[in-house]
Amino acid sequence: MARAGLTLRLAALTFVLVAAPLAAGAQEYGPSADAQYATLLRTINPHLQVHESLRYARSILADAHRSNLDPRLIMALVTVESSWRPDAISHSGARGLGQLMPTTAKTLGVTNSWDPGQNLRGAATYLRAMLNRFAGRGDHTFSYAIGAYNAGPHAVEKYGGIPPYQETQTYVRRVLAMWQTIRGRVGRALNAGPPAAAVADDSRIWLANTTASALADDAVTH
Repeated sequence: MARAGLTLRLAALTFVLVAAPLAAGAQEYGPSADAQYATLLRTINPHLQVHESLRYARSILADAHRSNLDPRLIMALVTVESSWRPDAISHSGARGLGQLMPTTAKTLGVTNSWDPGQNLRGAATYLRAMLNRFAGRGDHTFSYAIGAYNAGPHAVEKYGGIPPYQETQTYVRRVLAMWQTIRGRVGRALNAGPPAAAVADDSRIWLANTTASALADDAVTH
């Protein structure tokens, strides 16, 4: 997808999520969660077939449970990475839904980055590894981990925080903004996950100057 296309889709998604009413019970995790997530996925990528969106939704929930992640964080990250296009490839060669580099995919045991299930599992595993690596950084744990997903953990360690690359800075803001939006519109965390205060503080730090126009910036991929 061209950058302009993803820009418009992300901006439209933000409007839809903020403006559309919630279905009854959408704030409670339950048997209908996969359908709720699937519906949201088709809003992000209207080209998804119903069976595809349901398969992705079930993968999100399963990977969130396995990795002790908020499924909405996985959804936010993959939305920014690929807009849920399994055939997405970046200029640097990152592949699939979670935009895994071939070397990273191999390390994660992903033998086929074009397989959506494998790719999502690898993305969730890598994100969890980054959260574990930067645990104990207080309010910055999430932003550091998301920055490391984009620029690599060594870059975050080198600079003692989010690397001063415009691409990575924008990427972190965008993922946190999308996570905040999705958290307010669908489901709840599958696991106990991080303390709500930590999420709020981390989001506040990075979203202080984030507006709808920030979400309409050029798409950022690896």
